[in-house]
Amino acid sequence: MSVNLHDLSSPLEFWEYFEDISKIPHCSGNEGKVREYIKEEAEKFNFETKSDNAGNILVIIPPKKEKKSIIIIQSHMDMVCEKNKEVEHDFSKDPLKLKVITFDGKKWLTAEGTTLGADNATGMAYSLAIMKKIHKGDLIFENLEIDLVFTVSEESSMSGALQIDKDLLRSKTLINLDSARENVITIGCVGALLTYVEVKIDLINVNQIEGKLQPLEIQITGLLGGHSGGDIDKGRPNPIKLIAKILKRLNQNNSIYVKSIDGGSTHRNALPREARAIFYVKNEDIKQLKEFFDGLVSEIKKEYSKIDPNIEIALVKLESNPEDFLYSKEFQDKFLDVLNSFPHGPISMHPKFENLVHSSTNLASIISKTNRIKIDTMQRSFEKTSYKEISDKIIDLFKNADLKIKFRQMGGFGEWNPNFDSPLLHLTKETYEELSMENIIITAVHGGLEPGVFRLNFPDLDMITIGPTLDALHSPDERLDIQSVENFWKIFIRLLRKI
Repeated sequence: MSVNLHDLSSPLEFWEYFEDISKIPHCSGNEGKVREYIKEEAEKFNFETKSDNAGNILVIIPPKKEKKSIIIIQSHMDMVCEKNKEVEHDFSKDPLKLKVITFDGKKWLTAEGTTLGADNATGMAYSLAIMKKIHKGDLIFENLEIDLVFTVSEESSMSGALQIDKDLLRSKTLINLDSARENVITIGCVGALLTYVEVKIDLINVNQIEGKLQPLEIQITGLLGGHSGGDIDKGRPNPIKLIAKILKRLNQNNSIYVKSIDGGSTHRNALPREARAIFYVKNEDIKQLKEFFDGLVSEIKKEYSKIDPNIEIALVKLESNPEDFLYSKEFQDKFLDVLNSFPHGPISMHPKFENLVHSSTNLASIISKTNRIKIDTMQRSFEKTSYKEISDKIIDLFKNADLKIKFRQMGGFGEWNPNFDSPLLHLTKETYEELSMENIIITAVHGGLEPGVFRLNFPDLDMITIGPTLDALHSPDERLDIQSVENFWKIFIRLLRKI
């Protein structure tokens, strides 16, 4: 860390644990080392730990005196691993490079060129800080047992929450520490469905086209991206959709021959930030195409100048390869039509919460293989019927275009519908009000949270989601409001004392 831990907000134990976690690789599916770290820390203080077959871990912190109640404090061990294209970073072994920045008049913690992993290292750090302070005697809960639960694979599949052993959730009251605003109490979330499509490409060899051809590559970079739930309503451009738009317009104005389209990442939780496409054009058409391309770029930059001002769109010459295979003209026309019509963004708004998206879809990634194109998408909604309907319509787009496809629909769970009569909610709201928190917001989120998954097997759980303030989740601009760490700590400890 580029600053002294003592220069940050309280408690110091939070920042010590956050720094340690940032040094341990913990992308989704690679939580083993951070799990072992949690286990070693707990057992160092003589607290009992339990694990299950899914890879989740429980730390049991007994009360000082007689046990009268148990509270579950839950967070997830994995992070979304995204980085800027020019940044050299191996998430399987390299520690994150933390630094403090000033943004909007506040001090924030961020990472250099990569995601910060505050989602959900904050939850882990708070839990471990409580554990350490109880061990030292700085915190005493006379009649409350605290169960610290840490789950795996929240960002990729929710498999940790889905497969959690019943012996690890031993209470009917759970606080999930996976929020992104210190003044927000979350009491609901959407469920999600993943839709994967593979499109078979009809190919021709570049030598089958008459005349001399020049390969060109469109490169779109610099987009903000963000969280495919919380940022889906921000109007940010999807680079895959922009590539499709540009290629279709170029194809209408000149004869082009597409070789490949790639963009986004395999993280369906992340809005895509970059995309590229390779195509061939006849030498005599290059000048006209370049002029037309420049005009398109000007239009796009003007359209998104206030929403995504750092967008970069370049056209680069490549070396010709006589072994290249390109889309046939018939396939190209059909596929570009489908990609241009492909839905992305909010589909409907919630009828009870103001400015909350009810249903959406994220065109997360497109990957070109030798003879097929893989497209990954995620649909979200508070109702199963809604996200299934969106997914079915996506599949129908390809079928109606008479394209040969294979598809899978996976998931379809996780709805957590709000309970305004929750005892835990009333206690939490009371705590916030006692500490004079301003603008307390009780809401649901258009994103997936583990409480929604827990509901499948533990329908009687009383749950809330709370936490400090984070911004730009799942992108290299992810940052943690330093002062909010201390603000939330005061709220959290007071709430636990009330419980």
